[in-house]
Amino acid sequence: MSSTLLSRPALLASSSDAPDSSAWRPHNPSRAPTRPKTRLSQPKQYAQSRERERIASANLDKPRWHGRDGERLVRSARNLDVGDAGIGGELEDKRERSRRFKPRGGGDGADGLALDWRRGAGGRHGAGGGAGAGQERMVPGRVNPSMRKKQDEKRVGLAAPPPVRPQQPRRPKQKPKILKKVELPSTLRLDNLVNILKERLFTVQKAGERLGLTDVRPERLLTAEDASLLALELGYDPVIDDEAAFDLYPLPLSPPEELSPRPPITGIFGHVDHGKTSLLDALRSTSVAAGEAGGITQHIGAFEVGVQSMVANLRARAEGKPAAQQARDVQPGEASITFLDTPGHAAFTAMRSRGAGVTDVVVLVVAADDGVKPQTQEVIGLIQSAPDVGVVVALTKVDKPGVDTTKVKQELMAAGVEVEDFGGDVPCVEVSSVTGQGLAELVETISAIAEVKELVAERAGRVEGRVIESRVEKGRGNVATVLVLRGCLRNTASLVAGTTWARVRTLLPPSGKAVPSAYPGQPVEVTGWKDLPSAGDLVLEAATEDEAKRAVTNRLRRIEQDKLWSDVEVINEKQRREAEILQIRREEEEKAKAKGLRGNAVLHAGDAAVEELVDKGDGVKELLLVIKADVSGTVEAVVGALEGIGNKEAKVKILSSAVGPVSQGDVEMARAVGATIVGFNVKAPGSVMKEAAKGPTPVPIHTSPIIYRLVDTVRQATAELLPKTVETRVHGEATVQMIFEISVKGRKDPKRIAGSKVTNGVFQKARKARVVRKGEVLHTGTVSTLKQVKKDVLEITKGVECGIALDDFDQFEADDIIQSVEEVEVARQL
Repeated sequence: MSSTLLSRPALLASSSDAPDSSAWRPHNPSRAPTRPKTRLSQPKQYAQSRERERIASANLDKPRWHGRDGERLVRSARNLDVGDAGIGGELEDKRERSRRFKPRGGGDGADGLALDWRRGAGGRHGAGGGAGAGQERMVPGRVNPSMRKKQDEKRVGLAAPPPVRPQQPRRPKQKPKILKKVELPSTLRLDNLVNILKERLFTVQKAGERLGLTDVRPERLLTAEDASLLALELGYDPVIDDEAAFDLYPLPLSPPEELSPRPPITGIFGHVDHGKTSLLDALRSTSVAAGEAGGITQHIGAFEVGVQSMVANLRARAEGKPAAQQARDVQPGEASITFLDTPGHAAFTAMRSRGAGVTDVVVLVVAADDGVKPQTQEVIGLIQSAPDVGVVVALTKVDKPGVDTTKVKQELMAAGVEVEDFGGDVPCVEVSSVTGQGLAELVETISAIAEVKELVAERAGRVEGRVIESRVEKGRGNVATVLVLRGCLRNTASLVAGTTWARVRTLLPPSGKAVPSAYPGQPVEVTGWKDLPSAGDLVLEAATEDEAKRAVTNRLRRIEQDKLWSDVEVINEKQRREAEILQIRREEEEKAKAKGLRGNAVLHAGDAAVEELVDKGDGVKELLLVIKADVSGTVEAVVGALEGIGNKEAKVKILSSAVGPVSQGDVEMARAVGATIVGFNVKAPGSVMKEAAKGPTPVPIHTSPIIYRLVDTVRQATAELLPKTVETRVHGEATVQMIFEISVKGRKDPKRIAGSKVTNGVFQKARKARVVRKGEVLHTGTVSTLKQVKKDVLEITKGVECGIALDDFDQFEADDIIQSVEEVEVARQL
C-alpha cells in the first residue's frame, strides 16, 4: 500500500463529477462536445501537480505500514496521475489495479473513492476534511465491510503489521437434545408434578420462580399450561393426556377439625445384637428373639399394644409380682403405641431407612457393655436427616456387672446425640429386658414425646399407608403388612401399591383376629393382592376397582418407557464403543503401513489391537445369581448385601430376585445361563434339588436362614473366579564353584556344566531351575543333566557336590546360585 499526502484543493472535487483520466485531452475547441462538463485549465492542473510533488517529497521520511501483509509503498508525485488526486481517473500503478479499496469516513466529497482521507493525526474523516493524507486500504474479497472497518480502525498507527490470526478449529455440530416425553393431566398439584417428573421439590419450585410463578407451594393447583411450562423448563416434552396420565396421589391435608389423635409409631433401632428384639419381647410379654435365626432379626416386625395395661404389667414385673392385668387387645379409645422392630445387621440398611421414614418416635437402643457401633452411627444419621422425629435412648443390658453407662453416654455425645444427663434434650433410660428395670419409664417417656408432638390424622376418607413387608403365604396368597397412616382401611377396598393393586379380602392385625377395618397407626396384614407389592411402597385407595387397574396400567407403561429410554442410552454407548474400536483399528493399520508392512500383515495388526481392547474392557468375570427370599423386605436386603461383592476382576450380577421358595423354573433359568441360586429363609423342595443335580452342569443352590452366612458363601464363590496368582517356592539352592566344558556328540560347541555344591534344601531334577547372579534372576528353565560324579541322579541333598546343566542356558559364572523352584497357583481372596 502507499501513503500519499494531498493538497486541500484536491479534496474539494467530487468523485461523482471526476472525469476518466484516460479520456482527458488538452483544450481544443473543435472537440468541445467530447469534453467533460467540469474542466480544469492547464495552468491550474500544473500547479496542483507541483503541489502534490512538494508534499510527497517532504513526507518520504514518514512511512506507514498498511495492509495485512505489512507491505510499505511510498510513491513519488511523478507516478501520480490526475485520478490519484481524487478528481477522477484510475490509479496507474499496476499493482494497485487488482486490489479492492474501501473509503474510511464517508464525507460528501469522498463517496466511492479508493482513498482514506485523514486531516492529519486524529483529523476529521471525509473528503471535506481539508488538507491531509490519503491512506489506501486493502479490503479482501468476501469480507463483512462493517467488521473489516472496525478491524482497520484498530490497526491505524501500528508500528508493525499485526500477526496473522491462527485458524480456529471447526466446532463439532451439537446434536439436538432429545426431550423425554411425559404425560400430564389437565390439572394437578405441584407436588404431584414432582412425583411425575421424579425431580426434587426444590428443583421444581426454583423452575417455577424462574418462570414467574409467585405461588410455588406443594399443594398449589397447576393448570395444563403452567405444568407444561415447568416440564419444558426442566427438560421434558409434556403431553396433556388425562387418560394416559391418570394416577393416584396422596390427598391434601384435611382441616384441623376433621383430625383425630392417633397412636405414635415407634421404631426400635440399633446395632446388631444390642437387645432390640428382646426389649420388644419384654414390652409385649412374648419371645420373638428366640425364634429368629441366629438370634438376629431378619424382618420388620410391627405390633400395637395398649399403654395402660403394658405399664401396669411392666411395673409388676419389675417389682417381682405377677401381671396386674391379662394381656388383651387394644380397646377403642385406649391410648396405644405401635412398635416397629427393625434389623440391626449391616445388610438391612434399606429396611432401617424405610422404617425410619414412617416413625414418629425413634428408640435408639445401645448396649451398655458395647457402646456406639457402626449401625448405631448409621441410625444417628437417619435421625439427623429427619428432624421432626422424636428420639429416646434406651441403654440395654444394664444388669450386667461392670458396665459403665457414663462412658456410653459420652460416646453418644461424641456421635451427635445430646442426652439429658449432659445438658442435652434427648432422654436416656437405662433398661434391662431380663429384670424389667426401666421398661415402664421407657413407655411413659415415649407417651410423653408423642403427647408433645400432638400426632393427629383423619380417621375417615380414603386410606393412605405404607407397605412394611410382603410375602407369599401358602393358603393365603400374596400378603402385605400395611401400616395405616391416614383414613380408614376397610374390607373390599381397592388399593394400589407400586405396580400392583388389590381388592382387600381380609385384614389381620398382630393379634391374629380378623377385623373389618383399620385406622391410623395400626399395622394389619392385607390379602387379595394380584401381585406381590414391594416393601416401602406407598398404599393408596382408589374409588373403584377400575380406577385401581387404570392407575397400575399407566404406571407399568411409564416404567416401560423409562426402560426404553435407558435402552437408548445403552445403544448410544454401544455405538460410541464401536466407533472407538474402528478408530483404533485405523490407527494401528496406519502404524503398520508406516513400518513397511503390507497386505494381511496390516490387517493382522489392526485385529490384534481390537482384540486387546475388547479383552481389556470385557475382562470382568461375573457370578450370576438368582435370589429367592421369604418376604420382599428381605429380598431387598439380600440383593443389597450381595450385589456389592467383588472388585474390578470379578463381581456379582443378579439376574432375578423374587419372593417364594426355589422352584423348577428357577432351576431351568439358572441352568440356561450358568447361574447360582441363593435362597434366604426359604427351602428348596426335594424334587427341585434332584432336578438341579441332574445333567452335566449341575445348578448350585445355597440356602440359609442367616444372611451373613449367605454373604460369606457368595464371597467365596466370587473369589474363585479371580485368576490365581503364581507363587515361586524355593526347595533347594546350589552355589556354582567351577565351570566344566564337555564335548557332546552332534554339537559343535562344548557344553558348559556348572560344578556346584548344594547349600540349602534338596535340589531336584524334576523341578525348574532358576539362575540368580548378584540378586538378579538371569534364567528360569528345566534341568537337562544332574550328576553326582559320573552318575545321573534325580536329586541332590544339602552338602553334596554335583554337576548341573540346563536347557537353553550355559553362561554360568562362579558364585552363581542355582535354585530348584516350584511354581504354585494360589487362590486369591476378596
